[in-house]
Amino acid sequence: MICQCCGVEAPTKYVSFHQNIGVLVMRFSKSVEGNLCKSCIHSNFWSMTGTTAVLGWWGVISLIVTPFFLLNNVGRYAFCLSMPPVPPGAAPPKLTDEVVQRIIPHMQQLFARINGGEDLNHAVEATAMTAGATPGQVMLLVQAVIHQQQQAQNQH
Repeated sequence: MICQCCGVEAPTKYVSFHQNIGVLVMRFSKSVEGNLCKSCIHSNFWSMTGTTAVLGWWGVISLIVTPFFLLNNVGRYAFCLSMPPVPPGAAPPKLTDEVVQRIIPHMQQLFARINGGEDLNHAVEATAMTAGATPGQVMLLVQAVIHQQQQAQNQH
């Protein structure tokens, strides 16, 4: 779908990578979570795991936490190795007036499918195929509609 890190339209998987830096009596940690493309998974894994492997051990709590962070990162990364690569030329999806006009006739059915319990990604992909758009474009329009509805509710 759409990578939550770089924004390109490519196959994604949910990951959660953690980094720990120990400094004797303190520790600094950060994490990256979301549906990421293979390129972002790869770069975040190596950056966060490398930093943790080198700097994660230098503290009392860090000495205990670091192995768990490393095991988590390696396990999640291994789970993503079979993902297809980001297609050459992949870019963030763009909504044009023409694309919006092709998707709008299918929005009511899309929301009915989602509200009926169908998986969001499956419903979006089916709508995209029917409307002659990309799944990323359909998802952008869904997000825009939801945002617009939330703003209208906040004004009342």
